[in-house]
Amino acid sequence: MPTPQQERVNIFNGLRRLELDGLGLPNHYHFSVQSLPFLPGDAVFMVNPYNGHEHTEGRTRIASLPPGEQAKIIVPLLLYSFNNRFDDDGLIHQMHQDMMPWAPWSWSTADPVLASAVSARLRAIGVRKKLCEVSVSGPDDVETAEKKWAAMKKQLAAHIPFMPDDFVGDVDKSCNTCGFTPSLNVSFQRCARCKQAYYCSRGCQKEDWKSHKKSCTPAP
Repeated sequence: MPTPQQERVNIFNGLRRLELDGLGLPNHYHFSVQSLPFLPGDAVFMVNPYNGHEHTEGRTRIASLPPGEQAKIIVPLLLYSFNNRFDDDGLIHQMHQDMMPWAPWSWSTADPVLASAVSARLRAIGVRKKLCEVSVSGPDDVETAEKKWAAMKKQLAAHIPFMPDDFVGDVDKSCNTCGFTPSLNVSFQRCARCKQAYYCSRGCQKEDWKSHKKSCTPAP
């Protein structure tokens, strides 16, 4: 049985990869790590600079980590976003009429060191070769992304005061097994014994138990 990470990779590798979107514009995404408003965590922000489609995913500490550790968190968020068509309804007007999810034709980020680290991580977990290369974003893409993030940040800031307390308390956590950190409206599963280990799914919790049980002690 595949692990949650393997399942995400398998789904992503099975997606169509289209060069142009439904509007005939490049299917390219720039991504960056951004600090969440009023919360201690970071998120991965994605935007297509050509058609304006944008999306934010994640809620954990990313920016302060070394590039290789950042990549372990960023990559699952990227795959999750494309696998799930970016939102609960899957209604992205830039897609073709059949509304089937697709992979990006290309993607990039502003930091060349991070681009290299994410490329390495994509290769390490088995993402198909043509999507393992992350390029360095040009200044126009970065400028567009910053403007889009400024608007998105205002939306998030307005939403956060209405979030349940348990969601807010889980900010700055990530899955012990695969590094995945769900979005602001999704709660974690936590080790019932030590209360210190967090998991994105029961599958990841079961996979980690052989290692985790060596250090798992009952919470006081």
